[in-house]
Amino acid sequence: MESRGLKELLKVSDWDFVSLNEKIILSHTKPGDKVILPYMSTDNFAFELAINERRCLIYDNNPLVKINFEANFFYPSLAGIKNRLNGIKTIGNFPDCGAKKFLHPRTYDEVMAIRLFLEGEPKDAINLWIKCLSAEALRMPKAGKGELQELEYIDIKDFVLKQYKAIFSEVEPMRVLLLHKAIPEFLSNEKELDEMLRGTKVKLAYYAPYHFNVQEYFNKNLLKMWFHNISKEQLMGAFIENEATWNLRCKKDFLSLHKRLASGGLILVEKVNEYSIEEFFKLAFFYGYENVRAFCNTKGAEAYLMKKLG
Repeated sequence: MESRGLKELLKVSDWDFVSLNEKIILSHTKPGDKVILPYMSTDNFAFELAINERRCLIYDNNPLVKINFEANFFYPSLAGIKNRLNGIKTIGNFPDCGAKKFLHPRTYDEVMAIRLFLEGEPKDAINLWIKCLSAEALRMPKAGKGELQELEYIDIKDFVLKQYKAIFSEVEPMRVLLLHKAIPEFLSNEKELDEMLRGTKVKLAYYAPYHFNVQEYFNKNLLKMWFHNISKEQLMGAFIENEATWNLRCKKDFLSLHKRLASGGLILVEKVNEYSIEEFFKLAFFYGYENVRAFCNTKGAEAYLMKKLG
């Protein structure tokens, strides 16, 4: 138990735990309502909002969030992606932009052609998938005895088509049928969030902060970061390693949500890893919130429904 005032966790099946999202969304909001998410480590809650026609506003400052999740809400045809890729011409002999030594010469020219094409084109569904999957094809070569292994040619366009075909064949039918008006909004900061809210309060917020090793991730995915033009400094800015600073962020997170939550509104707090969000709960109880329900699944994930009183 994180803090005094929290209810005892009710253990439910993994399926029932997942279905809590939809039940809470349907019970406490109506179609068209805005719901805010300061963090997004998975797209489960955002997807439930989308299929139930709620407007999901995500303002996670992690640059990977938009890259990893935005395309998941659009599923264009395979033929459309193939035609777009066929229209990208590889000229060759691109100057070194910082990654040439890690890629086979043909792969480098192909990925540079795609990268430059995407910079000048609209961010439609097809381009989102091409951008996402092209980056996933790039893997750092292994080093042996101080030298990089022989660079292997990767056909980027073929990789994108095969990967998308595999993904599309297994996608849930409901994702394909999502209405365009219900697609989540990926915002950069709280200023953009307030511009979307226009002074109105929300009935529901979802709070699920997360950790990961930024240094290790960046080093393993150096080429992916290069392709998306993300610096280590940008990524480090979205995460906190220091415990005291983390606790301070939890307090700021609560105050941010509290300011934008209507009286009687709810914050669904989900905790899936071994990290403390006690400072969040302490401040919530100080401001008179009530923990109305608490659940956990068989894997140890916890969910707390916090209600704003008064």
